[in-house]
Amino acid sequence: IEDGVTEPGSRQRNGTLVETLEELADEIRLLVVGKRGETAHQDSGHLGSNLERVVRTLHRPILMVPDAFKRPEKVMIAFDGSKTTRKGVEMLARSPLFDGVPVHVVIVGAETGDNRSQFDWALKTLRDAGHAAEGAIRAGEVEATLRAYQEEQGIDLLVMGAYGHSRIRHLLVGSTTTEMLRRTTLPVLLLR
Repeated sequence: IEDGVTEPGSRQRNGTLVETLEELADEIRLLVVGKRGETAHQDSGHLGSNLERVVRTLHRPILMVPDAFKRPEKVMIAFDGSKTTRKGVEMLARSPLFDGVPVHVVIVGAETGDNRSQFDWALKTLRDAGHAAEGAIRAGEVEATLRAYQEEQGIDLLVMGAYGHSRIRHLLVGSTTTEMLRRTTLPVLLLR
């Protein structure tokens, strides 16, 4: 085995996927999961039922992959200055998986002093680590604004924070995470 990578193991387990992943959570550094199960209709606007439950339950990074995966050539992080997305910028900056990959930072919101300060911090962190980094602060509806930027720039991997902590808030206002996952054709790295 090269570069310290070990052979994958396999285990047979009883229980649901979510229960099994919860039991294994301490061993998981990154969960890679398909967007839809093999029985789901590919044109459906619905997420696979297991995927949504897994994302809501597992507090580990999750790479959601649609039909096919290729090495990303341009990455975009949906950045809001939160602790989770700041950790995401730092992870992108130091990860050898993203060496040589341009990183786009996008804040959806008004051009305020605080947003500009957060944006500048993210670009500086990425550039100091040797990344080509650019991006934008754009007003608009979050999902549509991120999708438009992704299409304009030819982004092929989206990095974003997963669900917030309030179930009540989610029930009242819906979830940007769910909407992004439903509509995207890109791989999405969800940070927790």
